[in-house]
Amino acid sequence: MYFKTSLLLITLLLCFNCAENIPLPFQDGKNTVFTSIPQSHSKIDFKNTVEENLYFNFLNFSYIYNGGGVAVGDINNDGLEDIYFTSNQNSNKLYLNKGNFVFEDITESARVEDHEGWSTGVTMVDINNDGWLDIYVCKSGSLDNRKARQNKLYINQKNNKFKEEALKYGLKEYSFSTQAHFLDYDKDGDLDMFLVNHRADFRNNVFITDPKLQPRLTKDDIDRLFRNDNGTFIDVTKSSGVAKKAWGLSASIGDFNNDSWPDIYVANDFLEPDFLYINNKNGTFTDEVLTRFKHIPANSMGSDFADINNDLLPDLIVLDMMAADRKRGKENMATMSTAKFNRLVNRGYHHQYMSNMLQLNNGNKTFSEIGQFSGIAKTDWSWAPLIADFNNDGFNDVFITNGIENDLSNQDFRNSMRKNIKNRKKVSLEEAIGMIPSTKLANYMFTNNADYTFKDVSVDFGFDAKINSNGAAYADFDNDGDLDLVLNNQSDKASIYRNNTEANYITIRLEGPKHNIKGIGAKVQVYANNTQQLKVLYTSRGYQSSVSSHLNFGLGASKMVDSLKVIWNDNKTQTLRKIEANKRLTLSYSKAKKENIVVKKEASLFDSISASSIGINYKHKSVNFDDYNLQLLLPQKQSTIDNALTVADVNNDGLDDIFIGNTMGFPAELYIQNSLGTFVKTNQELFEKDKAYNDNNALFFDADNDNDLDLYVASGNYSQPEKSALLQDRLYINDGKGDFSKGKLPKMLSVTKAIATSDFDNDGDFDLFIGGRLVSGKYPNAPTSYLLENRKGNFIDVTSKRAKELQSIGLVNDAKFSDYDNDGDTDLILAGEWMPISFFNNNKGVFTKVDLPTNTKTGWFQTIKAIDYDADGDDDYFVGNFGKNNKFHPSEKTPLHIYANNFDDNNSYDIALSKESEGDLFPIRGKECSSQQTPFLNEKIKTFREFANSNIIDVYGKENIESALHLETSSFSSYFIQNNGNGNLEFIALPNRAQFGPTLDFEFLDLNKDGVLEVLGVGGIYDSEVETIRYDASQGYILTYNNSNKTSIYKDLISLSNKEVKAIERISIKGKLHLLLMHPNAELSILKLK
Repeated sequence: MYFKTSLLLITLLLCFNCAENIPLPFQDGKNTVFTSIPQSHSKIDFKNTVEENLYFNFLNFSYIYNGGGVAVGDINNDGLEDIYFTSNQNSNKLYLNKGNFVFEDITESARVEDHEGWSTGVTMVDINNDGWLDIYVCKSGSLDNRKARQNKLYINQKNNKFKEEALKYGLKEYSFSTQAHFLDYDKDGDLDMFLVNHRADFRNNVFITDPKLQPRLTKDDIDRLFRNDNGTFIDVTKSSGVAKKAWGLSASIGDFNNDSWPDIYVANDFLEPDFLYINNKNGTFTDEVLTRFKHIPANSMGSDFADINNDLLPDLIVLDMMAADRKRGKENMATMSTAKFNRLVNRGYHHQYMSNMLQLNNGNKTFSEIGQFSGIAKTDWSWAPLIADFNNDGFNDVFITNGIENDLSNQDFRNSMRKNIKNRKKVSLEEAIGMIPSTKLANYMFTNNADYTFKDVSVDFGFDAKINSNGAAYADFDNDGDLDLVLNNQSDKASIYRNNTEANYITIRLEGPKHNIKGIGAKVQVYANNTQQLKVLYTSRGYQSSVSSHLNFGLGASKMVDSLKVIWNDNKTQTLRKIEANKRLTLSYSKAKKENIVVKKEASLFDSISASSIGINYKHKSVNFDDYNLQLLLPQKQSTIDNALTVADVNNDGLDDIFIGNTMGFPAELYIQNSLGTFVKTNQELFEKDKAYNDNNALFFDADNDNDLDLYVASGNYSQPEKSALLQDRLYINDGKGDFSKGKLPKMLSVTKAIATSDFDNDGDFDLFIGGRLVSGKYPNAPTSYLLENRKGNFIDVTSKRAKELQSIGLVNDAKFSDYDNDGDTDLILAGEWMPISFFNNNKGVFTKVDLPTNTKTGWFQTIKAIDYDADGDDDYFVGNFGKNNKFHPSEKTPLHIYANNFDDNNSYDIALSKESEGDLFPIRGKECSSQQTPFLNEKIKTFREFANSNIIDVYGKENIESALHLETSSFSSYFIQNNGNGNLEFIALPNRAQFGPTLDFEFLDLNKDGVLEVLGVGGIYDSEVETIRYDASQGYILTYNNSNKTSIYKDLISLSNKEVKAIERISIKGKLHLLLMHPNAELSILKLK
């Protein structure tokens, strides 16, 4: 990174400025990327302040601290971007850019002084296409004065003066407005307007709204859509399908389904879910938020839609209010009710979580939410996200404004208010406001690491000031090729930051068609040095603000743009080639030509086959049990761990057959394949008799040495009591024709899952390892695992004799017999939760745990597969873990801990997750849910503040913690374990795309016929507790072994499944390779390899 601190450059600037009578640049001597320009230099003295009174305050207007917006644009066409601020209670301000970050307040002379009402968002737009920017100001807040809520449209008179003409244009609106967005939704060549509004009935923001009430809403409460008919805006809200009532705080415009038509995302506060209005191309929209996104924020605030990974697909960021600071998080967050959460989902609302969200565009009309993976999930009470390239390296970064005047969500304050109401204690407004904690917070700057993650560089980039900021906008105020920032602050002077980056760039100005002269909605693609970038021109972004209409592309060290392409709204295009960097170009619609745009679609690797079309009518049924009634603080449900799917030829006809387990009350199913490639269900009477069991896993193997495959099924469920007869595993003996009968096993009353087979005693038959998965109601206590020796078809428990360490090894999910040390016998390798990948060396049939350096790498490992992937003659291993897209982020330096004990002497087995902060261990869960698990905490720790400052011993007591079961995990990454021989096992984290979610299963196929197997990984866990975002981002992935002997993503935009996947198995159907995918509460998916 280079900064503009050259003495020669400064000297030249000084001379130039004197000659041209331009103000001198500000110099503070600091070596930061951004310089805060003081008011003494900028002359910007705008300050947004709010005064509450008895009739208007936080009690009757919840948005009183939401702040104001800011718009930037060149209002006098002098080549310098100017600034307009909105003030909630005082006059808005217009500042003219005089150069070098000096501005002149021309509010009065420009006739845009506006003392009336409560101003919110502002947009600069050339609404009459005369080449001069106009200003549209939104109003809200005036609860009992509708006239004061009239939005203002200031038309530019081309002489630094404006005239208010909202009525003339049909935009004299009186709604509770947040922000206006201009777009050509009907593609008729002119700009229409979408107006984000919010409801005023804040008292109903905790109640589910009956959908039947939506049509009865007043127009002041609902979002509005206006169609531009020859320069006059006509309200088409109802006929277009966007008449919904919510607490809208922002919107993002763009193409969400890749059909080249603009769609509308509305970010809604409180209970109401966000809206995703997909453009039907006929003047109407359909809300598809439930199908396009797996989950959304609980309290959506600002939003932005732009490409973060340079795949030419815009991605969505929506902010919420989860604090990164542990103490603030504990003080300001009440528990999320499981019952309420599920009730919302069942009533047609979304899965909504309190967290910032980054929705990665998958290119197949779906999105994967990776906010926690990317590192931007927690930025406290956040308002404006701006996605732009702030360091000109060619990748978009993220700037986020942060803070609120008073912490209305502070739980101690809320409890005090409830107590006063209950006791009928009268409190003055001043006293009530004084009860609310107030903390100023710094804003955030995240730079893009070009790997789906971001780095917090806030302090390094100069954003260390503790100041509560709301609206924000970017523009190149000094025309030096980088993006500067301006912020509307709460109760503080506005901030303006100069960007000191010195890297190559190209800046694009658009001249659109006559009815959209700024080219709003046009796309520009830039290709340089093997990178590609996309920017789409919509100026209303972030929160209550609008940014520059110039598109700035960072080029890093590249001095040449290989090619640049503009795509206008009617799909006319223009392409330029070999453009020198550091230019400001104007692209005109008049030079564009009609082109048949061919959307390049990645060739699909698979065809989807309906299971029922080939005779498979199986449907999985998940266990319907509330695990949290047994253990309130479980990290995720334990009753839904089953994934019994296995393939083998059970009748020796050379064709693959399928066994699929099910859950309690639903029989397993066995399908026999015939020569036509269809399947017939068999043995149903047998499985019907055993449907009371829960099938966790299954494996075909020859139990009785008669050259056919028998079936082992691991059983049990978290919901079943300890020692229940239904915990017993089952063995089914094959008669050689595919007809099975019940076999015998030793008594094994444990919830099991892992099954592995090998002749570990070298007597010519197959022995078994059975991994215990959990103890009912006592997570994470280690259940019993078993080593079963096969003695002429009878299985004997020899665990204590041959592998005593295995008996209580942990929560085992998977196991493989594999000769990891290449000594000619099969060793045993285990994958499980709260444990390392554990290697047990086989010494003449006796297994001893191997002490490896990698034993410190503990995880929530789900699966392990053995394969000689590097073709060096020994087994390597792929292990699936939970992935890195979660809130825990354990590491060897700061592992995730769990303590388990009967903390309060009742019948429940209590658990406490904790993590290190400031050198001490603190509970992860909050006061309210922790007190629900152990009610004595209500008396012991009275306030949320006290709980936030209490470590794990303070909360539960030294004796309870010291006597508790204590486990920890240091990594959630999925790995390729490369076996380098001599016990040297190298853990190599799988590529980032493989870490978007849990990997529950692997399969291996040679997709490109190069003799090297590709790795297919699948998984998802949607049963997390409601304060943990469900693990739903992965659509599966395919890895290949590249020329540098590393695993890498085989192809981007490959989606194996957009559903939750429990297991994957390869199968040959009618001689063709297929994949089976098992989903909870659904039929099998079948993919045929092309």
